[in-house]
Amino acid sequence: MSRRINRCCTLPAITQFEVSASEEGLRLSDSAVSLLGPGATLRRLMGLWQPQDGAVLSVSRVLASITLGSIAFPVVCSILKLCVDPPQPLEEVTLCGFVACMDFGFLIKAALFIKQGATMHQLVRLLWETRGRYSNGLNNEKSRARYEKLVGRLYVYMQVVVVPALLCWVSSPLLSQVFLTSREDAPDGSRQLPVHVWLPADVNRSPTYEILYVAQSFSLMVLSQATVCMDVFFVHLMLMVAAELEVLNDNISAMEQGQLQRGRSRYDGTIITDDRNIDEPECIMSDHLQDVALTSSLGAEDKHMYAELVKNVQHHQQVLRSVSLLQKAMDASIFILLFINMANLCGTVFVAAVLLQRDGNITKALKELMLIPCVLYETGMYCLCGHMIINQSEKLVSSAFSCGWPDCDRRFKHSLLIFMVAAMRPLEITVGKMCNLSKQMLLQVLNGSYALLNMLYHFHGTL
Repeated sequence: MSRRINRCCTLPAITQFEVSASEEGLRLSDSAVSLLGPGATLRRLMGLWQPQDGAVLSVSRVLASITLGSIAFPVVCSILKLCVDPPQPLEEVTLCGFVACMDFGFLIKAALFIKQGATMHQLVRLLWETRGRYSNGLNNEKSRARYEKLVGRLYVYMQVVVVPALLCWVSSPLLSQVFLTSREDAPDGSRQLPVHVWLPADVNRSPTYEILYVAQSFSLMVLSQATVCMDVFFVHLMLMVAAELEVLNDNISAMEQGQLQRGRSRYDGTIITDDRNIDEPECIMSDHLQDVALTSSLGAEDKHMYAELVKNVQHHQQVLRSVSLLQKAMDASIFILLFINMANLCGTVFVAAVLLQRDGNITKALKELMLIPCVLYETGMYCLCGHMIINQSEKLVSSAFSCGWPDCDRRFKHSLLIFMVAAMRPLEITVGKMCNLSKQMLLQVLNGSYALLNMLYHFHGTL
């Protein structure tokens, strides 16, 4: 009966959230808005976060097409350059391949992000329902608020890393032009673009050069902000799952408080003072009445503990569903992203090192060096936030063991044992069917980049 009441109480809230989400989140409550994470407005403007129904769906699809086209434009430019007019130096070929590979990975991630929109809508609704149903006080809300603040700081740090890199890529052609014109051996008519491109017409002539420069700058800006918005949303969802696991750990550990109070009442009932003369029959009767009251209180306390355990088990089931939906949304896109980031990290270090060693071209090398923090930050953020889920899920067994189970009945102990066995396997976000987001995965990406870098240096030395 209580389960039916709970369902009836949560259905209006879920319906309200679905209606509000279809209206672009203009009337969401504060708790629901916080689940959309930072950058929600940019995701809607770019068409990455699409409503599931409504008149604005067609407008959102048009915005998504513009975003995908902007991300694909640098890929087309680099592929044309490699196929039609490939550069001779190895570092220039590596640079073009790096841009094509990186932007192609971002294009796939954006397309999969839009495709998995229904799954992410379902995950946000599930987290919102979980928050409203399983909250045992102010401490739970403080734990969730702490993770939300962490997401906000990560978003700011990501913008601090990405915006300077974007400005460097956009302004490096202008700086190179100023630097080359000051040299006597500068080639005539050499004008660079943020991304190498081949066209049948002369790229260096006006207004072709200005149009390409503005188009590439706009595409890089859209690409960078779309990547930040998608990354921070996935990280936000991972941290919200970690927050629910921490709340679950706190609620399981808090079940021992009732046992402690019951233990105090047991000891208080057996204390006999020496200040008063109590007859033996009265003492026996008093002890008998205290035992009867204690037995009834024990039964009530056991029922309360069992009800709390059932509530925590249901909370754990909701978290398992959240992890399953999150893994479904991140499976292909994040696996491709990690693989491409490994190659990109290798390519940026190689190109920057060769440019500095060969002719000391600081502007080109700086453009490559500014991307290294972006790649490292993006990869590390996914792996470390995934590791936080593993850490919180590993604490469930210890939290269950630390509750007041020794004085409970057999039914409670049996149910708690089943929960501990189910919680022994830590929760992990697995992408690509074989890569777990953890600290070990971050080390594997760095090791793979180092191996590819050694191979490139060896190949470059033999030329």
